[in-house]
Amino acid sequence: MLRNAFTPHRVAVGVAAALALSLSPSTAHAAPGEAPRYLLVTGTGSANISVLRVDDNGALTKVPGAPFASDTGSLTLEITPDGRRAYAGHVVSGSIIGYDLGADGSMHEIAGTRIDFGAPVIGVTITPDGSRLFATVGALTTEVRSFDITASGVLVPTGAPATPVPGMSGLSLPQVTPDGRNLIVSTFIGASVTSYAIGADATLTQVGATMATGERPALPAVTPNGRYLYISNEGSNTLSGYVIAPDGSLSNAPGSPYPTGGTPHGSAITADGTRMYVPASAGGEVDGFHIGADGALTQLPGSPYKTPDGAMPGRLVLSPDEDELFVIDTLTVSGSARVHTYTVAGDGSVAPSGLPAADTGVVFHDGPSAHLTPAR
Repeated sequence: MLRNAFTPHRVAVGVAAALALSLSPSTAHAAPGEAPRYLLVTGTGSANISVLRVDDNGALTKVPGAPFASDTGSLTLEITPDGRRAYAGHVVSGSIIGYDLGADGSMHEIAGTRIDFGAPVIGVTITPDGSRLFATVGALTTEVRSFDITASGVLVPTGAPATPVPGMSGLSLPQVTPDGRNLIVSTFIGASVTSYAIGADATLTQVGATMATGERPALPAVTPNGRYLYISNEGSNTLSGYVIAPDGSLSNAPGSPYPTGGTPHGSAITADGTRMYVPASAGGEVDGFHIGADGALTQLPGSPYKTPDGAMPGRLVLSPDEDELFVIDTLTVSGSARVHTYTVAGDGSVAPSGLPAADTGVVFHDGPSAHLTPAR
């Protein structure tokens, strides 16, 4: 989680450094004619990316060869809408690298995709049509840079000017809205969030005021209908909620901020935008919320839900049918991060599935860096 990696003391240290289970056969299979889905998980502390096959019953198995080598400090990962490519940004080596994802789950670096910035790459996000990538780059202050994604997967600068993120903007994380019209950027150090309109040429224009968040905000999450934004505040143990206007400007949602367990992190929102799940890393739990018609959050039945002893849940991903919730360790006493499968009941409550946890083989999973591929 960002708090563990980048506390105020360790931010300076990290920035200075940046600058200077065995495999088992699957028992359930994808539908005929449909390629299997894969869960990708990066390791910020181990310079690699794990790929887990996801079966219909929620069982997870590492694909042969996983985890695959990446650069140092894989803090952020994004996949293209078709699930055939992935782009990883690295906070220590200061690079972005693109990968082809094979039908068997294997990852292969795309020749010519590596870009070295000479500064930490904090976050990457891809537009809904898969044509463009935005990245936040920098140390104590950051800027947004934009790239077109060519047919071969190579990144080419759009020509739009780099956009400085306001204030002390270190560890800024970007998120494109579902309609592709706006880019939202949160700042971990500056405790703020700003929305930008995306021009046809990728030029960014701020819309509305920069809004305050709670302490140490991380991982902005937008509902699939694009109406609401939620940000996990690791320092104040709350969620900040915002209403997104048609032009992309932000206003506070009713009742925001909403209390969570200790150190909230990477949330998951259902496709219909009515439920949200948030891991509380220090609290060892998952908080479940109902999203109201006005964006206000209320607790789901039985929330919070306990996670396994010895684990610090940092990221959540819902299965395609939303019957399972995958709870990914950020840190764990076992060393490498594991993924725990929970079942989701009709009322939204979650409980352990009884399936064994899957070992990713990556160390210190952090940031917006776990994604489930869509059906091909």
